[in-house]
Amino acid sequence: MGDWVTDFGLGDHRHTIVMEVFSTITSPVFSEFVIVHTGATPDYLPQEVALFDALRAMDIIRPFQLVFLLEVPDVYKGKAQRELAEALDSVIAKGLLDFLDSPPTIRWA
Repeated sequence: MGDWVTDFGLGDHRHTIVMEVFSTITSPVFSEFVIVHTGATPDYLPQEVALFDALRAMDIIRPFQLVFLLEVPDVYKGKAQRELAEALDSVIAKGLLDFLDSPPTIRWA
């Protein structure tokens, strides 16, 4: 697979995206790429440029709306949303999501 596979520089196979498979999506209803965050709070949003380079490459292949889905207990929803919004603001300020046509969305499961 060579250059088609990236681990976002994290060295963690849970984060591996196979670009070749992504490029085969042909559904006209595909419009969102969802990153699911589980846990009490989103205290970690990857800041590695490799992650955003991979997302940029994916967007070139097939443009998408970036969505972060929070799967957190109800008691943490407010805190989780604030922390993720702050983390996204930091990423946006660094210009790492400039390739998107619209800002990322935050949703809850």
